[in-house]
Amino acid sequence: MTSALSLMELILAFAGFMALVWSVHALDRYAQARYGYRPFALPNTALMCIPSLLLLSVLSAAPDAVSLLALPAAIDTVGQVKLAIWALFVVAMLALLAWRTNPWIGGYAALLLALAAPVVLMTVLFQRLAR
Repeated sequence: MTSALSLMELILAFAGFMALVWSVHALDRYAQARYGYRPFALPNTALMCIPSLLLLSVLSAAPDAVSLLALPAAIDTVGQVKLAIWALFVVAMLALLAWRTNPWIGGYAALLLALAAPVVLMTVLFQRLAR
């Protein structure tokens, strides 16, 4: 029973990941056609790896998912500085993308890049290499 449940969770996780990758490329094509600008362009994606990795380094201080709820109270000064830098990157990227496209595309792309830029970078690089 648990192996079937684990398999189903794995299938759902993979389907979610593939939907995320599809949304990146679909939104990129739409924004290019409509606004003449790609929100997931290589420079944007590579730049947003910095805040994404900063956030992951702060979250890695939590040993398990339950303690993530108590994480804001347990963040030290270095973690607070990392989160402040992360927030500045997110706001700056949101402003740039909203200015170049629209606020909805900018919000989705900035949030996705802030959380998972290394993954998006790999998909963008694979797309470039496939051409």
